[in-house]
Amino acid sequence: MLFRSHAFAPARINELRPFMEDLVHRLLDDIAAQGQCEWIEDFAVPFPLTVIGHIVGVEDQADLRRIKKWTFEWITRRGLMQTDEEVVESTLQELEAQRFFQPVIDRLREQGDDTLLSTIVRTEIPEWGRTLDDSELATATLQEMFVAGFETTTSPLGHGMKILIEEPEVLERLRADRSLVPAFAEEVLRIESPVQGLFRRCAEDVELHGVHIPAGSMINVRYGAANRDGAEFECPAEFRLDRPNGRRHVAFGSGTHLCMGAPLARLELNLAFEAILDRAEKLWFIEGANNFTHRPNFVVRGLSELHVGLDLKSR
Repeated sequence: MLFRSHAFAPARINELRPFMEDLVHRLLDDIAAQGQCEWIEDFAVPFPLTVIGHIVGVEDQADLRRIKKWTFEWITRRGLMQTDEEVVESTLQELEAQRFFQPVIDRLREQGDDTLLSTIVRTEIPEWGRTLDDSELATATLQEMFVAGFETTTSPLGHGMKILIEEPEVLERLRADRSLVPAFAEEVLRIESPVQGLFRRCAEDVELHGVHIPAGSMINVRYGAANRDGAEFECPAEFRLDRPNGRRHVAFGSGTHLCMGAPLARLELNLAFEAILDRAEKLWFIEGANNFTHRPNFVVRGLSELHVGLDLKSR
């Protein structure tokens, strides 16, 4: 909550709007020259990754590519679907990430700057009476900033593009009324939750649907299932722009565990989809190139790849 108020306050995020708008169009310019792309690799990854790199203070594209690999390994290991050998390799990659960030953290301890990472390194936690130590910062850097900062945006950017092509009536409504773009983004988050579930420890004894869960039990809270709960959302498997309670999804968690990057992700999604609607005269799947598979992972849900054609106007 402390870092969210410092670094992800609405005013601070709004300051990034010009940077993000320019980045969206630069990426689309590159795609326009080809007329087609692998959407995940060419847009859904580099857009939010470059934004969070800019916020943190990592601008070098080579460094960002390395960080992308590290976050992928971190997410894959926690997705519980690796062999023993793959777990070892992912762990080694995480150690490499820690070695990369340690000198940066040391420098910021000595002399801060105006980046998010500096805020996290130098801010004292009131309840603890101290700043974060190296171990805590290693988690905060890779997990809280880069994983939360762009992976939860990459997934809905991929699924959103897929839905725009699969649901032509949705596309036409959005073309006719841009005010529906935020509702579109929320419905993408609901129906294709980027984080399907996270492990939590039960704080006290609880009875849930006739099942006793003792305090201390490890449970997996399935956000993806909650977001398709028919008791909360009418016809939950249908994509609807006009859901009156569409924003009640828990794609970003809730309460204490609300993703601190949620406001940033929402702005990124809105800017990206608005730019696509403004510039794309036609969208289509590349014939024979897609199998629409998802990365094998128990925790996160993201398309492995998405090959699309785009007829894009100049900006």
